[in-house]
Amino acid sequence: MRRRIFKGFAAILLTSTITVSTVFAVYADDVDKLKQQKKQTEQELDDLQNQWAYLLQQMDDLELKMANKSDEIDAANVKLKEAEKVQAAQYDDMKLRIKYMYEDQSVSLAEVFLTSSDMSTMLNKAVYMQEVYNYDRNKLDEMANTAKEIQDLKTSLENDKKELDEAQAQLTEKQALLYSTIQETQAKADDVSSQLESAVKKAAEVAAKKEQERLAAAAVSIQQNIATPAKGDSSVANGVVSLAYSLLGVPYVSGGSSPSGFDCSGFTSYLFRQYGISISRSSSAQAYGGTAVNGLANAQPGDVICYPGHVGIYVGGGQMIHANVPGGSVRLVGVNSIGMSVIAIRRYW
Repeated sequence: MRRRIFKGFAAILLTSTITVSTVFAVYADDVDKLKQQKKQTEQELDDLQNQWAYLLQQMDDLELKMANKSDEIDAANVKLKEAEKVQAAQYDDMKLRIKYMYEDQSVSLAEVFLTSSDMSTMLNKAVYMQEVYNYDRNKLDEMANTAKEIQDLKTSLENDKKELDEAQAQLTEKQALLYSTIQETQAKADDVSSQLESAVKKAAEVAAKKEQERLAAAAVSIQQNIATPAKGDSSVANGVVSLAYSLLGVPYVSGGSSPSGFDCSGFTSYLFRQYGISISRSSSAQAYGGTAVNGLANAQPGDVICYPGHVGIYVGGGQMIHANVPGGSVRLVGVNSIGMSVIAIRRYW
């Protein structure tokens, strides 16, 4: 009798196991496709974020160039005004000499020559007058040339600044377009993740139902032990925040995940790794791991603040510590100060 019961029990188990395997096979293709789509979308987001970081660096460099160019224009304006003042003074001096030399009606030019004691004296007076004229003429020409050179320099600098203004406008337009693309790609990633979660959930629900039927048919009670990560360990959260503060000033290194240099997701994953918690290396993926936190008002120190393609560690008081863009470093900033909207807050501790 026992042998027959065992055989019947084994047959039920075998049949139901085959059924469950068939169910998993039905959903496996969809899940695999969605996983691949999610991976591709996350890669797109990472690439876009890298473009975003590079664009910010370009804008910083351009801003510095524009400031330098404005200083050069100001310096040229000062030189031009000084040259114009000297030119005006020389012109007034020359007019005064001309007045005394040519416009003094008390003594005519002919009388000056006639009163000369000899030809040599007369020639000396004529030569002197010519030299004064030539001197004034040369000085005026010299000042005019100087003023023109400075004016030409000013015009050239203004043209350079105009080109920089146009470049800035182009970069600003590119920034807006890139941010829009990031948002669209993020929406696509959200949709793929939602579909993936639904597919996995559906497969799990069907498998659970079949498992229950299998267990009921076999008259076997099975206690399922599902390992879940520890939650609410404030000591881990405090340790993560303290470690984050100790790393302030570490330079930004693209792809970096060690104290010699971090990028944003490398920084957050490093912090948790020191406390035995493994989280995704991708900033986009970090926005879907752990446990969701409903809004900044419910965030606690140690939570991960997620933006489109960027992450940081919340330290309380509306502030977070994050690895800044290329050329930057690990910094303490306001959560709402970086020009992007928070898309998720995740808790891993």
